[in-house]
Amino acid sequence: MTDSEKYDRQLRLWGEDGQAKLEKSHICLLNGTALGTETLKNLVLPGIGAFTVVDSHKVAESDLGNNFFVEKKTLGQSRARVVCELLRELNDRVKGFSVEEDPVYLINNNISFFKDFSLVFANRIPETALVTLSAYLYENNIPLVVGNSYGYIGYLRVSVPEHQIIESKPDNPMDDLRIINPFKELDEATQKIELTGLNSQELTHVPYVYLMIKFIKEWKSTHDGKAPETRAEKEEFKKFFLSKSPNPDAENFAEGITNMLKVLQPYRISSDIDKLLKDEKAVNPTEQSDDFWIMVSALKSFVESHGVLPLNGNLPDMHADTCSFIQLQKIYQEKGIADLSEFSSLVDSLVSKLGKDQISSDLVKKFCKNTRFLNVVRYKSLAEEYEKPNTSVIISELEQPDNNMVYYIALRAIDKFFSTYTRYPGFHDEEVDSDLPLLKSATHALLQEHSISSDLVKDEYLAEMTRYGACELHNLSSLMGGIISQEIIKLMTHQYVPLNNTFIFNGINSTATQFTI
Repeated sequence: MTDSEKYDRQLRLWGEDGQAKLEKSHICLLNGTALGTETLKNLVLPGIGAFTVVDSHKVAESDLGNNFFVEKKTLGQSRARVVCELLRELNDRVKGFSVEEDPVYLINNNISFFKDFSLVFANRIPETALVTLSAYLYENNIPLVVGNSYGYIGYLRVSVPEHQIIESKPDNPMDDLRIINPFKELDEATQKIELTGLNSQELTHVPYVYLMIKFIKEWKSTHDGKAPETRAEKEEFKKFFLSKSPNPDAENFAEGITNMLKVLQPYRISSDIDKLLKDEKAVNPTEQSDDFWIMVSALKSFVESHGVLPLNGNLPDMHADTCSFIQLQKIYQEKGIADLSEFSSLVDSLVSKLGKDQISSDLVKKFCKNTRFLNVVRYKSLAEEYEKPNTSVIISELEQPDNNMVYYIALRAIDKFFSTYTRYPGFHDEEVDSDLPLLKSATHALLQEHSISSDLVKDEYLAEMTRYGACELHNLSSLMGGIISQEIIKLMTHQYVPLNNTFIFNGINSTATQFTI
């Protein structure tokens, strides 16, 4: 079976380029827990290049109850090796390795071990070691994903200095048709069409793009050169547009009305793209700049010259006769090619000026076609979050009843509890009652450290977390494994926009919340 056959469905999502990036990735998993293996399962199946499981634990009775990647006959054996062997069976194209070592020992004594991984996924790592690992990976621009499945609560945190996305693939992107202010070639082609010379049937086969441009120009001639702006003006234009229709069933006129609110929007560059163009890395590129920022800088020059982004040249399907549609499609495609050529020249000029290697034409083309959808996500490091969290966000969320922020605080307090007692609260049944006051104390100390009132975290939540005793439920781990693996795929393929930066899933009431802390 070829890769295109094996991975057919996912290739439709992220294409050959995304698949190639995925197949070059090497993911490191710290601890082969139920959450860890469920996450890796969802990465092995779509074909990551390789994975390494680092875990010093032996398969225990507790693993048999929630981890599908261990078997009863493997009790007492290395958990890293056992889960690695079963995960490899899912996809013979993926390489799997096991390291029977304590992740904390590696972090403290051989942290350079992590320098060659594409991404590290950590779970059940003590806070001090986790912050050390995060600082190292952050400095080396290697993504760190932290996950936890704790009773009915799921936690996810993503950390990397800067994540660049060329193909963010929004759900409902608007077509770039330039109807309000048509480019020269489109305007000239529109003016050549004489609607008065067409019979009723011919008029119903004129693409609505032509109709809109013509009738907006006619409207402007009687409205001080202005396009419809207010709701009343748009309603008036709608009636004016329909009055030109040869019959009530004309599909091209109906398409014009359906798309009217979109096409009547004046052209503007989105605030996200404008922010990128004003970024210091775009304004002052250097020889250390990566390809992405060099292209953003070239895009800045293009926008300064034209006031618009390069046209991608795509034309959506619409009701029209074949000849008219192909002609219109050709106009958009040729303009897209011309804009790409000019943009490529700006990139080449900037690359030459900075003394860098040429950027591949395929990458330049992909960038140019997606200039409306560029995105950069910058994350706090864990150290920064732990030292200076966004307390205003935390307080405002905690002040809302039954808000999931309370579980973020509880999990942080549990980490502090573990640092002090080297065990999780309620891990032993006979210690549940005695551990609750200790967890309360850790929680209050954490809140006090950041000047947050301890009254905002009710004891009932801490009691619930203590009763969990650090257990992993398979269904919760499976769900979180699906969520985390999707975020990892976004990070590896540089497609779609990953969350920023913390995600909490509440299995008690089936709610989920994203926080930027």
